[in-house]
Amino acid sequence: MKTDERRLRALKGLKWSKYDKDVLPAWVADMDFAPAPEIVSVIQEMVDLADFGYRYHDVDLLISAWCDWVDRSHGWRPPLDECLTFTSSISALEAAMVLHSEPGDGVVLFSPIYQPFRTAIEQSKRKVVDVYLQGPAWEFDGNRFEDALDSDTRVVLFCQPHNPTGRVYTQKEIDEFAGIVEDHDLLVISDEIWADLTFDGIKHLSLYPNNERLQDRTVTIGSASKAFNLAGARCSVAHIASSTVREELEKFPEHYFGLNSSFGAAATVAAWTVGESWLQEVRIQIEENRNYLHSRINDESSGLSMHLPQATYLAWLDFSNTRLADNPSKRLLEEAKIALEPGSKFGTQCGSYARLNFATSRNILETIADRILKTVNQ
Repeated sequence: MKTDERRLRALKGLKWSKYDKDVLPAWVADMDFAPAPEIVSVIQEMVDLADFGYRYHDVDLLISAWCDWVDRSHGWRPPLDECLTFTSSISALEAAMVLHSEPGDGVVLFSPIYQPFRTAIEQSKRKVVDVYLQGPAWEFDGNRFEDALDSDTRVVLFCQPHNPTGRVYTQKEIDEFAGIVEDHDLLVISDEIWADLTFDGIKHLSLYPNNERLQDRTVTIGSASKAFNLAGARCSVAHIASSTVREELEKFPEHYFGLNSSFGAAATVAAWTVGESWLQEVRIQIEENRNYLHSRINDESSGLSMHLPQATYLAWLDFSNTRLADNPSKRLLEEAKIALEPGSKFGTQCGSYARLNFATSRNILETIADRILKTVNQ
C-alpha cells in the first residue's frame, strides 16, 4: 500500500495541516492511505454529474449494506427493523446515553479511553464512573467494574476493539461483563467501529450476539470510518437492541438527530459493498507496520515499551521508564518533531503514555521510530 508524502502535505485534513512542515504527524486516527479506488470513483461520479441535489439512493441503502457487511464479516445479522442511521458514531452514542439516563446518573467508561466518551458524559451533566484498566494486558476486571457501580449507575460505554489499547475482549470477559450488567440493569452502548481491523487471526466478538443476557440492553454502533479511512463521511449505523431506547427514539421527529449526507452515504455503501479487497490489502500493511514498530521499540533497551495491539492501527506507548515520562507527547513534539496523541487525554492515570498512529507508509513509520528512539535515548 503506497503513500505519497506530497499528497499528504497537500491535504486540508486535521492530521497533516495542524503542525508545521517539519513535524511528522502520527496522532489523530486517520490513515495515510488513500481510500479504496471504488469509493473515490463513486464520489467522483457524483462530482462529474454535479449530482448535489436530493439524492437519497445510498442513504436508503445504508442499513441493509451494514447488516450484510456484519453478516459476512462477523457472522451475525442485526435485524434491519432495529437499526437506525446517525451522522457519526459519537452522535449515536450520545443519543442513546442521554435518552437512557438523567443528569447526575452514573455512566461507566473503561480508561484509558477515547476522550469523546468522557466529554459526552461531562457535557451532558452525567457522572463519570471511571473503571481503570490495568496494563500491560488491559484485561477486563469484573471485580473492579462491579465495585465502581452504585444505584445511580445507568449506562456503560464500551469500546470493542478498545481504543487506545487495541485490546479485543474475549468470550470469557464478555460473559463476566454480561452477568454484572444484567445484575445491575445497565444499558450497554458498544462502539465497534474498529471491528474490521483485527490481527493474528483474532476474531472480533460483538457484544450483542455473544451473550444472551446483553440482547435487550445493548446498542451496537458500526461505521466505515476507521477501516476504510472515511472519518469525514460522517456516517454511522446503530443496532438498537434495547427496546427501551428504541421507544425513546421513536418519540422524536424523523430528522431530529440529523440525516446522512448523500456523499457520506455513497462512500459508506461503496465501502461495505465493493471495498473488501482494498481492506484486505490495507490490513496486511497495517499488521506489518504494527510488527515492525513493536520489534523496534521492544528490542531496544530504551525503557520505552509497547504492548502488541490485537486490533486498530494505534500503538499505546509507555514512556514511564524513560526520561520523557513527564508529558512525552509534548517533549517529542518539541525535541523530535513527532506529533503523538497525549496519553493524558485518555485518562488521568495516563500522563506517561502517548498514542501513535501507525497506518502510514513504512518509510514514514521508520523515520517516526528513529526520531522517537533517538530522543528517548539522548
